[in-house]
Amino acid sequence: MFKSLKRPSGARDIKMETGSARSRLIFLPVLALGLALFLELCNRGLSVARLFQFIAQRPGYFLYNALIVLTTLVFSELFHRRRAVLATTAILWVVLGIVQYIVIKDRTQPFCSVDILMIKDAFSLITIYYTWPQIILMFATGFGAILLIIALFSRMKRRSHYNLPRSLAIFLGFVLLTAMVAALGLRSGAFPRHFDSLVDAYNDYGFATCFVFTFGQQGISRPQDYSSDTVTGILDEISEEDTTELVYPVFDEDDNLAHPNIVFVQLESFFDVGTIKGGEYSADPTPWFNRLCSRFPSGLLYVPTIGGGTANTEFEVISGLDLDFFGAGEYPYNTILQNTTCETMCYNLKDYGYSATAMHNNRATFYSRNLVYPNLGFDRFVSLEYMKDVKYTPVGWARDACLTEEILTALDTTEARDLVFCIAVETHGKYAETYEPKPGDIEVQALPEKIPLAPFQNFVNALPGTDRFLRDLTLALLRFDEPTVVVAYGDHLPALELENDMLTTGSVYASRYVIWNNFGGRFEAPDLEAYRLNANLLEQLGFSGGVVTKLHQSADPGETGEDYLAKLELLEYDMLYGDRQAFEGEFPYRRTDMRMGSRNIVVTGAVREYHRLLVTGENFTEFSQIVTGDQTLDTVFIDAEHIVARVEDNLEFDTFCVAQVDRDGTELSRTGEYGGKF
Repeated sequence: MFKSLKRPSGARDIKMETGSARSRLIFLPVLALGLALFLELCNRGLSVARLFQFIAQRPGYFLYNALIVLTTLVFSELFHRRRAVLATTAILWVVLGIVQYIVIKDRTQPFCSVDILMIKDAFSLITIYYTWPQIILMFATGFGAILLIIALFSRMKRRSHYNLPRSLAIFLGFVLLTAMVAALGLRSGAFPRHFDSLVDAYNDYGFATCFVFTFGQQGISRPQDYSSDTVTGILDEISEEDTTELVYPVFDEDDNLAHPNIVFVQLESFFDVGTIKGGEYSADPTPWFNRLCSRFPSGLLYVPTIGGGTANTEFEVISGLDLDFFGAGEYPYNTILQNTTCETMCYNLKDYGYSATAMHNNRATFYSRNLVYPNLGFDRFVSLEYMKDVKYTPVGWARDACLTEEILTALDTTEARDLVFCIAVETHGKYAETYEPKPGDIEVQALPEKIPLAPFQNFVNALPGTDRFLRDLTLALLRFDEPTVVVAYGDHLPALELENDMLTTGSVYASRYVIWNNFGGRFEAPDLEAYRLNANLLEQLGFSGGVVTKLHQSADPGETGEDYLAKLELLEYDMLYGDRQAFEGEFPYRRTDMRMGSRNIVVTGAVREYHRLLVTGENFTEFSQIVTGDQTLDTVFIDAEHIVARVEDNLEFDTFCVAQVDRDGTELSRTGEYGGKF
């Protein structure tokens, strides 16, 4: 008789949604805390003790990391497929934690958002750092994560009803809260405006905080006092103090003033292992370098990185610019310098008639050097693809022995004096996790427990090859008939879990440099920041140059005061991102028309027989490829005068050229067309 009263379906959905909201009020913070714990565990090398030490000593920072994670989880509230988005977000945080663990284990420097820009370079090194089973496992895990996310979205039900305005308001509230805490932290000094050390920052403030702070953070922020008057004031100050004069004059055989060649040699992961407290070895792995340091001026060079980041030490030395003012973890080679020139010692020395050559026994495209070097003022770039008689380490890096002849060739093939900036790569990691001693190996007899013994033993026995290169270079330059200065230094310490208190230098960012010459000049080598190195040497040679160089030369070598650094930051911003007021609208630095290689690669003849084309010529390398039209033939290197390619019977062509091709397929240069009927 009576109809049963039924609750409207919309009201039931609202009630269910309300109940679900209450449960999520507990679940989401708990999940965020769990993810934050996992991230910090990975950030600290899976050390539970270090994790709890961080939480106990810096609980506020840990909770802020959890707040960042929670904010990203709340983002899922904006979607019908809330659970799928929530699960995907959690999976992405887990992936980031795993990546962080792998990265700090292999290169010490933590994983930053800007590393995403280097994904191509990272893939090119994957077979060096990991075995094929590890590579397969990583790709399988990544593929599995993608499949899992797809399954989540396809199987988890959509919400039939939710209050989007309310969800949006909640999410924006969390974003605002997170941003406000960050802003207050920056204003109060609880968070730094610049990360002087990313390793220390990730340890002090946590993974989520530092990763988010680096996300999208590139370039130099506009200084508050940036103006034409401020720039002019700095220029007036450094002009008044410019007293540069030739401290150590060099004369030729006719008693005329002669500038010396300048050779910078940046040695990969190279340092004196004798600076490790408690370290004992059966022999000195770097006897020649240490001999140079004892007989010639040497000092500490404070570099911006550890375990990796060769390009950033290189950038500071070449340009004189301080990386601390750029985005955290940024590589200017992958950002601003792709399309912008800046002051460098290359440009400064052109005013004195110098030719500038860059040299690296590694791929030309690594760190985009083939694109960046013309913006740094280099006239030539001699990369691995143009080098003769290259031999390789078991890991796959080119040995440094080939660089001696390449440097001498670079000095010989120009009429002007030369600046050569050479980067050696032989002692680059990864260092094997196992060690099998060979006859003649250096034995590590004692070492601090925290340093992994087997990788360190492999590193120690890689050092002598680079040391021999340095010996051969200096001995060859002793017989060279032009005055030459060599500055040799390590670009950073290796990724071997070194810590400040393990070293007699007191800092994992302290490398050592030495200034050697073949003409009896007496130089000084004070302890310097890497960005002060070139200005200090040029000052001793009587050279000045652009505004940044003059600023460095107007200050004491050890100057690190706020006033000096503020001027440097302002000039860096003005040159790269500002109005270039220091140059009065006439920016003097133009991209160079850089050539690749020191030797001309030429084709002198070709013979086609059966299924092959034999090409004769000069200065071929293992990277020389025969190209006809838009087709690159499968080419085999025989020797410097001969290469051969397989040619199909139906392929006919009238001309071809020889191109130097990077392993990633990038063509770097090519010869002129060689004609005939083939």
